[in-house]
Amino acid sequence: MLFTKSYGNHIVSPWFTEECISLVSKMRVAAQIVRSACMIEDYQRPRLNSGQLQLRFLFKRNLSDARNIVPSNRFSEDRPMVRQVLRVTQNTVFKRRPIQASQLESEERYSVSAGATLEIQSYAYADANGEFDGHIKFAIANQSYYIRGMNTWYVYNRHAQVEFDGKVVYPQEEQAASFILKVTDNTLFKRRPLQSSQLSAEEVQAIAKGASFELQSYAYADAQGDFKDHIKFALEKQEDYIRGLSTWFVYEQHAQVEFDNDVVYPIPQVPSSTPSPAPSPAPGAPRPFQGRSFKLPGNQSTFYTDQPIIPGGSFTWGEATKSGTRIPKTAREVSNILALARQLQRARNQIGRPFRITSWYRPEPYNRQAGGVRNSQHLDGSAADISVSGYSGRQVANAVMSWWPGGVGVYPGNRRHIVHLDIGGRRKWGF
Repeated sequence: MLFTKSYGNHIVSPWFTEECISLVSKMRVAAQIVRSACMIEDYQRPRLNSGQLQLRFLFKRNLSDARNIVPSNRFSEDRPMVRQVLRVTQNTVFKRRPIQASQLESEERYSVSAGATLEIQSYAYADANGEFDGHIKFAIANQSYYIRGMNTWYVYNRHAQVEFDGKVVYPQEEQAASFILKVTDNTLFKRRPLQSSQLSAEEVQAIAKGASFELQSYAYADAQGDFKDHIKFALEKQEDYIRGLSTWFVYEQHAQVEFDNDVVYPIPQVPSSTPSPAPSPAPGAPRPFQGRSFKLPGNQSTFYTDQPIIPGGSFTWGEATKSGTRIPKTAREVSNILALARQLQRARNQIGRPFRITSWYRPEPYNRQAGGVRNSQHLDGSAADISVSGYSGRQVANAVMSWWPGGVGVYPGNRRHIVHLDIGGRRKWGF
């Protein structure tokens, strides 16, 4: 049984008194040991300099903090303390509300540099009222690090991650592909969807043809109507912000939004001309499909983009290989695609609606361009991101969760219609 002792206004355990020197050594915290109780004094105050959090372990001289450091008898000398940490992965802004930084007052946002870490008491990505539009809500653990006296803030979930005992627990294991704004003609980014002659010099920025930007979101209309043939967009990366602002407009004839290399806006037009017929097959060898032909490793047969992966199935090789532009390199990758197609077919049969494949086999450099993680299941054909008309990603996930043999992931914000399904280890995220 673990007893406690009191020293004036301080209460500590004998374990803490006897072993604190070893614990401090292991945690590499320089401290000054004072009093007979071997209490650890504050040795350095936290600093918030130039928008970057300078964060360190800080032992406090009161009961509540002592219990945080040495919780009852959970730890021994050979077991390091477990922490829940928010790690900033790129320059970002902490916010008081989960909206675009440009919509917040200066007192409601706080700039933080990549690499900063902060011990947190708790975090969430949704509450009873819904999701936080792609943000992590977190509560700072130590009062000494509160920002402007406040402990609860939001951060965009692609700019930070939550770690527990050194392992990333949020965001999701797999990120859905990013939206990319590609500039197709020399143009101007604008703060308002007006003719450039009606805007001041501070409201426009010249952008050259060929430039591309990762987006947090985009829109072509709101509750008040459309944006007069403009695309409204919010830039993903803080380093891409223009004059410190993330939200801009661009004339829709000068740019397009892409998702995993497909144009999603402006909505592609169906060509009016009739495509050229496919070459006629050799006599005596009727061609069963009309799509693009290709060979697969480990197979002698010819395959086609409009050919079902599983005989009689709903998913084609064109969907798995991005219309034949991403041919598997190994027989193992082919086997993964076949195995995933069988499971997807079962899921489609259950739900009874067509599945739209947004991303399947995604080797490099496509995985990196899409913002995929280094060990993504998409790399070897073991994962697909799908959407189902009339369903959210969470609804599809819930429908198959009880039997799906691998990973199931859902996403917040403008990716909430997507569900990730893979045949790796059984796990889930985003719920």
